[in-house]
Amino acid sequence: MTLIADPESPCVFTSGLQTLDLPIRHGEGRLVAANDALLKTILKDHLAPLKYVDPATGLPTEVYPLNPNGSPGGIAALCDPTGRIFGLMPHPEAFSHYTNHPRWTREFLDGAPENQEGTGILLFRNAVDWLRRNHG
Repeated sequence: MTLIADPESPCVFTSGLQTLDLPIRHGEGRLVAANDALLKTILKDHLAPLKYVDPATGLPTEVYPLNPNGSPGGIAALCDPTGRIFGLMPHPEAFSHYTNHPRWTREFLDGAPENQEGTGILLFRNAVDWLRRNHG
């Protein structure tokens, strides 16, 4: 799935990221807000740091299969206002190396890419970098 990062989100995990390609494993945890006011607050405060996006348009989508669970506004992740608490579907640990991606045998017919890390590792690296900067 293609995900787009909200550059205005306080999320330390997605800081500086633009798009991510992460494989899905199942229905991927549909977000259900308690009410419309809560959903509006999440969006207004940029607490949805990642959204499922239609790669053809670059816009968030609720349409299957681009959004495997139909979450409103394409929301694929949430964070708290500090940006340190982060919940995400799909699973970034499922794409830590290019061979973890379900299309790797078709996309890399000419051999391994120069950077063999999968995009999922970027989220973890951002968290470690934030900890180093803020807690030595």
